[in-house]
Amino acid sequence: MKKLNNILYVTAYHSCDFNESPIKGRFVSYNNQDEETSISIEAKGTVAEIRLTGTIDRWENSADQFRRKIDELIAQGIKNVKLYMNGPGGSVFEANEIENEIKRFKGTIDGEGGAMVASAYSYLAAICDNFIMAENGQYMYHKPMGFISGNEDKVASDLKLLQNLTNQYRTAYATKTTMSEEEIETNWSKGDVWLSAQEALDQGFITGISKPAKITKESQAQFAACGAPVVPEVNSKIEYTMKNRNQIIAALKLAADATDEQIEEAIKASLEKSARVDEAESAAKNSVKANVETYVDAMIMAKKVTADDKEHLVAFGMADFNALKNMYDKKTAVEKLSDKIDPNASSGDASGVRAKWSLQDYIDKDPVALEKLIADDPKKYAELEAAHYESY
Repeated sequence: MKKLNNILYVTAYHSCDFNESPIKGRFVSYNNQDEETSISIEAKGTVAEIRLTGTIDRWENSADQFRRKIDELIAQGIKNVKLYMNGPGGSVFEANEIENEIKRFKGTIDGEGGAMVASAYSYLAAICDNFIMAENGQYMYHKPMGFISGNEDKVASDLKLLQNLTNQYRTAYATKTTMSEEEIETNWSKGDVWLSAQEALDQGFITGISKPAKITKESQAQFAACGAPVVPEVNSKIEYTMKNRNQIIAALKLAADATDEQIEEAIKASLEKSARVDEAESAAKNSVKANVETYVDAMIMAKKVTADDKEHLVAFGMADFNALKNMYDKKTAVEKLSDKIDPNASSGDASGVRAKWSLQDYIDKDPVALEKLIADDPKKYAELEAAHYESY
Protein backbone atom coordinates (compact mmCIF):
# COMPACT_ATOMS: atom_id res chain seq x y z
CA MET A 1 0.00 0.00 0.00
CA LYS A 2 1.38 3.41 -0.93
CA LYS A 3 0.42 6.64 0.84
CA LEU A 4 1.22 10.15 -0.29
CA ASN A 5 1.68 12.33 2.76
CA ASN A 6 4.46 14.90 3.04
CA ILE A 7 5.96 13.05 0.05
CA LEU A 8 6.10 9.91 2.13
CA TYR A 9 5.74 6.56 0.42
CA VAL A 10 5.57 3.54 2.69
CA THR A 11 5.60 0.19 0.96
CA ALA A 12 5.95 -3.31 2.31
CA TYR A 13 6.09 -5.49 -0.74
CA HIS A 14 8.15 -8.29 -2.13
CA SER A 15 10.15 -7.20 -5.17
CA CYS A 16 7.36 -8.34 -7.50
CA ASP A 17 5.25 -5.17 -7.20
CA PHE A 18 2.29 -5.64 -9.12
CA ASN A 19 -8.38 -1.53 -8.35
CA GLU A 20 -10.54 -3.96 -7.83
CA SER A 21 -14.06 -4.70 -8.97
CA PRO A 22 -16.48 -7.31 -7.64
CA ILE A 23 -17.59 -9.96 -10.12
CA LYS A 24 -20.31 -12.31 -8.86
CA GLY A 25 -18.84 -12.60 -5.38
CA ARG A 26 -15.29 -12.81 -6.72
CA PHE A 27 -13.11 -9.85 -5.86
CA VAL A 28 -10.71 -9.15 -8.69
CA SER A 29 -7.85 -6.68 -9.00
CA TYR A 30 -5.29 -6.04 -11.70
CA ASN A 31 -1.63 -5.19 -11.33
CA ASN A 32 0.42 -2.94 -13.58
CA GLN A 33 1.12 -5.86 -15.90
CA ASP A 34 -2.58 -6.71 -16.25
CA GLU A 35 -2.09 -9.96 -14.36
CA GLU A 36 -5.31 -10.93 -12.63
CA THR A 37 -5.32 -11.30 -8.89
CA SER A 38 -8.35 -12.34 -6.91
CA ILE A 39 -9.94 -12.93 -3.53
CA SER A 40 -13.02 -15.13 -3.33
CA ILE A 41 -15.11 -16.63 -0.56
CA GLU A 42 -18.03 -19.04 -0.66
CA ALA A 43 -19.71 -21.66 1.50
CA LYS A 44 -19.03 -25.31 0.72
CA GLY A 45 -21.24 -27.24 3.08
CA THR A 46 -20.20 -26.24 6.59
CA VAL A 47 -16.88 -24.75 5.52
CA ALA A 48 -15.99 -21.29 4.24
CA GLU A 49 -13.69 -21.71 1.23
CA ILE A 50 -11.42 -18.70 0.62
CA ARG A 51 -9.04 -18.39 -2.35
CA LEU A 52 -6.24 -15.82 -2.63
CA THR A 53 -4.18 -15.70 -5.82
CA GLY A 54 -1.83 -13.20 -7.41
CA THR A 55 -0.51 -10.08 -5.71
CA ILE A 56 -2.28 -8.64 -2.66
CA ASP A 57 -2.64 -4.96 -3.44
CA ARG A 58 -5.26 -2.27 -2.75
CA TRP A 59 -8.28 -4.49 -2.09
CA GLU A 60 -10.26 -1.70 -0.36
CA ASN A 61 -12.82 -1.50 -3.18
CA SER A 62 -13.88 -5.08 -2.52
CA ALA A 63 -13.14 -5.28 1.22
CA ASP A 64 -16.65 -4.29 2.29
CA GLN A 65 -18.18 -7.02 0.12
CA PHE A 66 -15.67 -9.53 1.47
CA ARG A 67 -16.65 -8.56 5.02
CA ARG A 68 -20.36 -8.76 4.22
CA LYS A 69 -19.87 -12.26 2.83
CA ILE A 70 -18.06 -13.28 5.99
CA ASP A 71 -20.87 -11.74 8.06
CA GLU A 72 -23.34 -13.84 6.06
CA LEU A 73 -21.42 -17.10 6.53
CA ILE A 74 -20.84 -16.52 10.23
CA ALA A 75 -24.57 -15.79 10.63
CA GLN A 76 -25.20 -19.20 9.02
CA GLY A 77 -23.14 -20.79 11.77
CA ILE A 78 -20.07 -21.57 9.66
CA LYS A 79 -16.95 -21.70 11.81
CA ASN A 80 -14.27 -23.53 9.83
CA VAL A 81 -12.18 -22.19 6.97
CA LYS A 82 -10.36 -23.77 4.05
CA LEU A 83 -7.85 -21.25 2.70
CA TYR A 84 -6.05 -21.68 -0.65
CA MET A 85 -3.18 -19.36 -1.63
CA ASN A 86 -0.85 -19.05 -4.58
CA GLY A 87 1.21 -15.97 -5.40
CA PRO A 88 4.13 -13.66 -4.67
CA GLY A 89 2.56 -11.88 -1.68
CA GLY A 90 2.15 -8.11 -1.75
CA SER A 91 1.21 -5.43 0.76
CA VAL A 92 1.66 -6.52 4.38
CA PHE A 93 -0.89 -3.89 5.42
CA GLU A 94 -3.58 -5.41 3.18
CA ALA A 95 -2.55 -8.93 4.23
CA ASN A 96 -3.06 -7.97 7.87
CA GLU A 97 -6.59 -6.77 7.09
CA ILE A 98 -7.33 -10.06 5.32
CA GLU A 99 -5.92 -11.92 8.33
CA ASN A 100 -8.23 -9.99 10.66
CA GLU A 101 -11.27 -10.89 8.55
CA ILE A 102 -10.37 -14.60 8.30
CA LYS A 103 -9.77 -14.86 12.04
CA ARG A 104 -13.36 -13.83 12.68
CA PHE A 105 -14.28 -17.48 12.05
CA LYS A 106 -14.05 -19.30 15.39
CA GLY A 107 -13.19 -22.75 14.09
CA THR A 108 -10.20 -24.34 12.39
CA ILE A 109 -8.27 -22.68 9.57
CA ASP A 110 -6.91 -25.29 7.16
CA GLY A 111 -4.62 -23.84 4.50
CA GLU A 112 -3.23 -25.07 1.20
CA GLY A 113 -0.57 -23.51 -1.01
CA GLY A 114 0.01 -23.84 -4.73
CA ALA A 115 3.31 -23.47 -6.55
CA MET A 116 4.31 -20.25 -4.76
CA VAL A 117 3.67 -19.15 -1.18
CA ALA A 118 5.83 -16.05 -0.85
CA SER A 119 6.22 -12.92 1.25
CA ALA A 120 2.86 -11.82 2.75
CA TYR A 121 1.34 -15.19 1.75
CA SER A 122 3.87 -16.99 3.97
CA TYR A 123 2.64 -14.84 6.87
CA LEU A 124 -0.99 -15.78 6.16
CA ALA A 125 0.11 -19.42 5.99
CA ALA A 126 1.53 -19.04 9.49
CA ILE A 127 -1.90 -18.09 10.91
CA CYS A 128 -3.39 -21.41 9.71
CA ASP A 129 -3.84 -24.27 12.14
CA ASN A 130 -2.71 -26.64 9.39
CA PHE A 131 -1.05 -25.76 6.09
CA ILE A 132 -0.04 -28.04 3.24
CA MET A 133 1.57 -27.05 -0.04
CA ALA A 134 2.38 -28.58 -3.42
CA GLU A 135 5.29 -30.98 -3.55
CA ASN A 136 7.00 -28.84 -6.21
CA GLY A 137 6.01 -25.56 -4.55
CA GLN A 138 8.32 -22.98 -3.00
CA TYR A 139 7.87 -21.06 0.24
CA MET A 140 9.55 -17.69 0.76
CA TYR A 141 9.71 -15.42 3.78
CA HIS A 142 11.65 -12.23 4.32
CA LYS A 143 11.80 -9.12 6.45
CA PRO A 144 8.98 -6.65 5.66
CA MET A 145 10.43 -3.93 3.45
CA GLY A 146 9.60 -0.24 3.09
CA PHE A 147 10.79 3.00 1.55
CA ILE A 148 10.38 5.94 3.92
CA SER A 149 11.06 9.63 3.36
CA GLY A 150 9.91 12.94 4.78
CA ASN A 151 10.76 15.12 7.75
CA GLU A 152 12.33 13.59 10.84
CA ASP A 153 9.03 13.23 12.70
CA LYS A 154 7.40 11.42 9.81
CA VAL A 155 10.39 9.16 9.27
CA ALA A 156 10.40 8.26 12.97
CA SER A 157 6.66 7.55 12.96
CA ASP A 158 6.71 5.30 9.91
CA LEU A 159 9.91 3.59 10.94
CA LYS A 160 8.10 2.60 14.14
CA LEU A 161 5.21 1.20 12.06
CA LEU A 162 7.62 -0.87 9.97
CA GLN A 163 9.43 -2.10 13.10
CA ASN A 164 6.10 -3.20 14.60
CA LEU A 165 5.26 -5.15 11.45
CA THR A 166 8.70 -6.76 11.46
CA ASN A 167 8.26 -7.85 15.09
CA GLN A 168 4.79 -9.21 14.30
CA TYR A 169 6.09 -11.29 11.39
CA ARG A 170 9.15 -12.54 13.31
CA THR A 171 6.97 -13.70 16.21
CA ALA A 172 4.46 -15.40 13.89
CA TYR A 173 7.16 -17.39 12.08
CA ALA A 174 8.90 -18.39 15.31
CA THR A 175 5.61 -19.46 16.90
CA LYS A 176 4.74 -21.56 13.86
CA THR A 177 8.12 -23.26 13.53
CA THR A 178 10.71 -24.91 15.73
CA MET A 179 12.98 -21.86 15.40
CA SER A 180 13.52 -18.98 17.78
CA GLU A 181 12.96 -15.34 16.87
CA GLU A 182 16.73 -14.89 16.90
CA GLU A 183 17.10 -17.63 14.28
CA ILE A 184 14.40 -16.06 12.12
CA GLU A 185 16.22 -12.72 12.40
CA THR A 186 19.52 -14.30 11.41
CA ASN A 187 17.95 -16.04 8.40
CA TRP A 188 16.10 -13.10 6.89
CA SER A 189 18.84 -10.57 7.62
CA LYS A 190 20.66 -12.19 4.68
CA GLY A 191 17.76 -11.53 2.29
CA ASP A 192 14.84 -13.56 0.93
CA VAL A 193 14.68 -17.08 2.37
CA TRP A 194 13.44 -19.57 -0.26
CA LEU A 195 12.47 -23.07 0.87
CA SER A 196 11.32 -26.14 -1.01
CA ALA A 197 8.12 -27.77 0.24
CA GLN A 198 10.18 -30.42 2.01
CA GLU A 199 12.43 -27.80 3.64
CA ALA A 200 9.38 -25.80 4.74
CA LEU A 201 7.93 -28.99 6.26
CA ASP A 202 11.18 -29.91 7.99
CA GLN A 203 11.44 -26.44 9.54
CA GLY A 204 7.82 -26.40 10.65
CA PHE A 205 6.48 -23.65 8.38
CA ILE A 206 3.96 -26.10 6.90
CA THR A 207 2.35 -29.26 8.23
CA GLY A 208 2.10 -31.37 5.08
CA ILE A 209 2.82 -31.79 1.36
CA SER A 210 0.24 -32.32 -1.39
CA LYS A 211 0.51 -33.47 -5.02
CA PRO A 212 2.63 -31.39 -7.43
CA ALA A 213 1.16 -28.17 -8.80
CA LYS A 214 0.97 -27.36 -12.49
CA ILE A 215 3.85 -25.09 -13.56
CA THR A 216 3.10 -22.96 -16.62
CA LYS A 217 5.37 -20.57 -18.53
CA GLU A 218 3.59 -17.71 -16.74
CA SER A 219 4.21 -19.12 -13.27
CA GLN A 220 7.80 -19.96 -14.26
CA ALA A 221 8.31 -16.30 -15.30
CA GLN A 222 6.87 -15.18 -11.96
CA PHE A 223 9.41 -17.25 -10.04
CA ALA A 224 12.19 -15.66 -12.08
CA ALA A 225 10.79 -12.14 -11.55
CA CYS A 226 10.64 -12.72 -7.81
CA GLY A 227 14.27 -13.76 -7.63
CA ALA A 228 13.75 -17.41 -6.75
CA PRO A 229 17.14 -19.17 -6.71
CA VAL A 230 15.55 -22.26 -8.28
CA VAL A 231 13.10 -21.64 -11.13
CA PRO A 232 10.92 -24.74 -11.63
CA GLU A 233 10.57 -26.45 -14.98
CA VAL A 234 7.33 -26.04 -16.91
CA ASN A 235 5.14 -29.04 -16.19
CA SER A 236 1.79 -28.72 -17.92
CA LYS A 237 0.97 -32.42 -17.80
CA ILE A 238 -1.52 -33.27 -15.08
CA GLU A 239 -0.55 -36.08 -12.75
CA TYR A 240 -3.66 -38.22 -12.49
CA THR A 241 -4.43 -40.05 -9.27
CA MET A 242 -7.34 -42.43 -8.83
CA LYS A 243 -9.06 -39.79 -6.71
CA ASN A 244 -8.92 -36.90 -9.17
CA ARG A 245 -9.02 -39.10 -12.30
CA ASN A 246 -12.66 -40.04 -11.78
CA GLN A 247 -13.58 -36.42 -11.06
CA ILE A 248 -11.86 -35.27 -14.27
CA ILE A 249 -13.49 -38.01 -16.36
CA ALA A 250 -16.91 -37.11 -14.99
CA ALA A 251 -16.37 -33.39 -15.60
CA LEU A 252 -15.28 -34.05 -19.20
CA LYS A 253 -18.14 -36.54 -19.72
CA LEU A 254 -15.78 -39.28 -20.87
CA ALA A 255 -16.13 -43.04 -20.57
CA ALA A 256 -15.10 -44.47 -17.23
CA ASP A 257 -12.20 -46.35 -18.86
CA ALA A 258 -10.82 -43.30 -20.73
CA THR A 259 -7.05 -43.37 -21.24
CA ASP A 260 -4.64 -40.59 -20.25
CA GLU A 261 -4.33 -39.66 -23.93
CA GLN A 262 -8.11 -39.33 -24.27
CA ILE A 263 -8.24 -37.19 -21.13
CA GLU A 264 -5.46 -34.95 -22.47
CA GLU A 265 -7.25 -34.56 -25.83
CA ALA A 266 -10.53 -33.71 -24.11
CA ILE A 267 -8.80 -31.14 -21.90
CA LYS A 268 -7.07 -29.63 -24.94
CA ALA A 269 -10.39 -29.38 -26.82
CA SER A 270 -12.03 -27.80 -23.77
CA LEU A 271 -9.24 -25.24 -23.44
CA GLU A 272 -9.41 -24.39 -27.14
CA LYS A 273 -13.17 -23.90 -26.87
CA SER A 274 -12.68 -21.71 -23.80
CA ALA A 275 -10.06 -19.68 -25.67
CA ARG A 276 -12.48 -19.11 -28.55
CA VAL A 277 -15.16 -17.96 -26.11
CA ASP A 278 -12.69 -15.65 -24.39
CA GLU A 279 -11.61 -14.26 -27.77
CA ALA A 280 -15.23 -13.59 -28.77
CA GLU A 281 -15.95 -11.92 -25.43
CA SER A 282 -12.79 -9.81 -25.75
CA ALA A 283 -13.75 -8.73 -29.27
CA ALA A 284 -17.24 -7.78 -28.09
CA LYS A 285 -15.79 -5.83 -25.17
CA ASN A 286 -13.36 -4.01 -27.46
CA SER A 287 -16.23 -3.12 -29.80
CA VAL A 288 -18.25 -1.67 -26.94
CA LYS A 289 -15.22 0.25 -25.71
CA ALA A 290 -14.63 1.70 -29.19
CA ASN A 291 -18.23 2.92 -29.32
CA VAL A 292 -18.00 4.44 -25.85
CA GLU A 293 -14.72 6.20 -26.67
CA THR A 294 -16.19 7.58 -29.90
CA TYR A 295 -19.15 8.97 -27.95
CA VAL A 296 -16.93 10.51 -25.24
CA ASP A 297 -14.62 12.03 -27.88
CA ALA A 298 -17.67 13.62 -29.50
CA MET A 299 -18.71 15.11 -26.14
CA ILE A 300 -15.21 16.51 -25.70
CA MET A 301 -15.33 18.06 -29.18
CA ALA A 302 -18.73 19.56 -28.33
CA LYS A 303 -17.20 20.93 -25.11
CA LYS A 304 -19.77 19.12 -22.96
CA VAL A 305 -16.92 17.58 -20.95
CA THR A 306 -13.18 18.09 -20.71
CA ALA A 307 -10.47 15.73 -21.91
CA ASP A 308 -9.47 15.17 -18.27
CA ASP A 309 -12.84 13.45 -17.74
CA LYS A 310 -12.35 10.92 -20.55
CA GLU A 311 -10.92 8.04 -18.56
CA HIS A 312 -13.63 7.84 -15.92
CA LEU A 313 -16.41 8.56 -18.44
CA VAL A 314 -15.24 5.67 -20.63
CA ALA A 315 -15.21 3.41 -17.56
CA PHE A 316 -18.73 4.59 -16.68
CA GLY A 317 -19.90 4.00 -20.26
CA MET A 318 -18.43 0.50 -20.31
CA ALA A 319 -20.53 -0.32 -17.24
CA ASP A 320 -23.75 1.37 -18.48
CA PHE A 321 -23.63 3.09 -21.88
CA ASN A 322 -27.33 4.02 -21.83
CA ALA A 323 -26.95 5.77 -18.48
CA LEU A 324 -24.00 7.72 -19.84
CA LYS A 325 -25.96 8.84 -22.90
CA ASN A 326 -29.01 9.78 -20.82
CA MET A 327 -26.79 11.88 -18.58
CA TYR A 328 -24.90 13.78 -21.28
CA ASP A 329 -26.99 13.83 -24.49
CA LYS A 330 -28.86 16.94 -23.35
CA LYS A 331 -25.92 18.55 -21.58
CA THR A 332 -24.90 21.93 -22.99
CA ALA A 333 -21.33 22.93 -23.77
CA VAL A 334 -19.28 24.15 -20.85
CA GLU A 335 -18.52 27.87 -20.60
CA LYS A 336 -15.42 28.94 -22.51
CA LEU A 337 -12.71 29.83 -20.00
CA SER A 338 -9.78 30.60 -22.31
CA ASP A 339 -9.99 34.32 -21.58
CA LYS A 340 -9.69 33.63 -17.87
CA ILE A 341 -6.78 31.22 -17.94
CA ASP A 342 -3.39 32.41 -16.84
CA PRO A 343 -0.97 31.23 -19.58
CA ASN A 344 1.69 30.74 -16.91
CA ALA A 345 -0.55 28.46 -14.82
CA SER A 346 0.40 24.82 -14.30
CA SER A 347 -1.47 22.11 -16.19
CA GLY A 348 -5.04 21.69 -14.99
CA ASP A 349 -4.96 24.92 -12.93
CA ALA A 350 -7.23 27.41 -14.69
CA SER A 351 -6.83 30.09 -12.01
CA GLY A 352 -3.03 29.99 -12.05
CA VAL A 353 -2.86 29.55 -8.28
CA ARG A 354 -0.45 26.61 -8.45
CA ALA A 355 2.07 28.57 -10.52
CA LYS A 356 3.53 29.95 -7.28
CA TRP A 357 3.05 26.84 -5.15
CA SER A 358 5.97 25.25 -3.34
CA LEU A 359 6.30 21.47 -2.97
CA GLN A 360 4.83 21.71 0.53
CA ASP A 361 1.81 23.61 -0.91
CA TYR A 362 1.17 20.70 -3.28
CA ILE A 363 1.52 18.19 -0.46
CA ASP A 364 -0.79 20.06 1.91
CA LYS A 365 -3.39 21.34 -0.56
CA ASP A 366 -3.58 19.00 -3.55
CA PRO A 367 -1.58 15.71 -3.44
CA VAL A 368 -3.44 14.48 -6.54
CA ALA A 369 -2.10 17.46 -8.49
CA LEU A 370 1.37 16.60 -7.18
CA GLU A 371 1.12 13.08 -8.57
CA LYS A 372 0.05 14.55 -11.93
CA LEU A 373 2.94 17.01 -11.85
CA ILE A 374 5.42 14.19 -11.18
CA ALA A 375 4.09 12.30 -14.21
CA ASP A 376 3.63 15.24 -16.61
CA ASP A 377 6.45 17.62 -15.69
CA PRO A 378 9.27 15.79 -13.86
CA LYS A 379 11.63 18.72 -14.44
CA LYS A 380 9.30 21.11 -12.61
CA TYR A 381 8.88 18.58 -9.81
CA ALA A 382 12.66 18.21 -9.49
CA GLU A 383 13.01 21.99 -9.14
CA LEU A 384 10.32 22.09 -6.44
CA GLU A 385 11.89 19.17 -4.59
CA ALA A 386 15.34 20.78 -4.68
CA ALA A 387 13.95 24.05 -3.36
CA HIS A 388 12.02 22.18 -0.67
CA TYR A 389 15.05 20.45 0.81
CA GLU A 390 17.29 23.51 0.44
CA SER A 391 14.95 25.29 2.86
CA TYR A 392 15.89 22.89 5.69
